[in-house]
Amino acid sequence: MKKGFLLVFFIVGFVKLGISQKSLSDYSYIVVSEQFEFQEYKNEYELNSLTKFLFNKYGFYAYFENEIPKNVSKCDGLWSEVIELPGFVYTNIEVVIKDCNGIELFRTEKGSSKIKEYKKAYVQSLRNAFVSIEELGVQQKEISQEVVLNKEKEAVLIQTVSEKTEVKTIKNGITSIGVILNLPTNKYTSYSYINETYLLRKTESGYSLYKESKIEEEDLKLVGKLTIVENVIYFSEIPDGKYKASFDTSKNLSVDKNGKLIRYKIQD
Repeated sequence: MKKGFLLVFFIVGFVKLGISQKSLSDYSYIVVSEQFEFQEYKNEYELNSLTKFLFNKYGFYAYFENEIPKNVSKCDGLWSEVIELPGFVYTNIEVVIKDCNGIELFRTEKGSSKIKEYKKAYVQSLRNAFVSIEELGVQQKEISQEVVLNKEKEAVLIQTVSEKTEVKTIKNGITSIGVILNLPTNKYTSYSYINETYLLRKTESGYSLYKESKIEEEDLKLVGKLTIVENVIYFSEIPDGKYKASFDTSKNLSVDKNGKLIRYKIQD
């Protein structure tokens, strides 16, 4: 009886060891809940979107559950939880990462905040918890996808080729090929300009550029949006202003503001 128990214990321990040896970078994506257990409604205090943003910033490909690409394996992904810990004076947050079987793979150090205002306290404590995730140095590989757009009987197939994006347009049986200038393919790309940090988010219609606050309890600020019209990149600055923009072969972003060139340098 004891031998049987020891054998089962050994097997379970071996399986857990094998799982723990798999790097978080070996997974393709991570799922973020739209409502954590301690929240009264979805994305309360914009905490869920911030969690997704921070995962993307630190090397993950983060999705809300309804955004997960079709035809991907559930066990190719990770699942995250944000937990509020009891505290009288402090707001305390931990972030937990699990596999598809619910086995815990990583738990952050506790992130805390003494700020009384709820939103700022949650934002600061979440950012503090994510310091543990930043230190992991995760670099997940993007889910391979083929994007097909249909508009007015035209089919546009976009495929990533080296550092450029090859665009094949099929119309009336005729295929034409063009190249868009060095577009970033990552969901989030980090940039710097005059000692400030910026993040470029890839969207369905183009890109959005955010400036990251140096104040822990403050959220991201939308600076402008990039759109592509007939192979020309335009930067629409908030609250107004529209300028031509371009990416060089290193993915550095340049914006021409009426002759003044603003250059956002990519961060490794």
